[in-house]
Amino acid sequence: MRTEKQKSTSPQNIMQVFQMANLEVAESNNVDDMIGAYDRVIKFCSSSAECRNETSTKRNVLLYWAYSNIAKSYKSKNKPDEASKYYEKALSVAVSKLQKTLALEALLNICDKENLKLVDKCRKIIRISNELIDIYRHDKNNKDLKRIVNLSEKTLEILKKAEI
Repeated sequence: MRTEKQKSTSPQNIMQVFQMANLEVAESNNVDDMIGAYDRVIKFCSSSAECRNETSTKRNVLLYWAYSNIAKSYKSKNKPDEASKYYEKALSVAVSKLQKTLALEALLNICDKENLKLVDKCRKIIRISNELIDIYRHDKNNKDLKRIVNLSEKTLEILKKAEI
């Protein structure tokens, strides 16, 4: 009953659009349906001046989830370039250190599958690593800090060899 009511009325804000997307996704196991549902959240916000100009935490969290869900869908479809694009967008609206870390780690995990030249891939890994190093150093997360520093150092060595 609730779904029918929501479908018959136009959503008035991003929260309503997001709730509608969640309901649609819950009713379908189709990855393309998930992409479409969360893309409507993004399109709603980009077509609404009020939403577009709003800088609230609620708006940014909902957009973060929409971008992240689309990115995960593209990753499951083995489309790393598209997934990367949406993880970058999620990163741009992340409101917490945890959201930033999750988006950066996801970007790092798909980077090797992206269709990039070796030099560009190395530069991207180093950029992402530098952001993660700052986060992990601040959080005193020594295990992850060491892992990312090692990755960054190895990637820098590869980049230097590739640029020769």
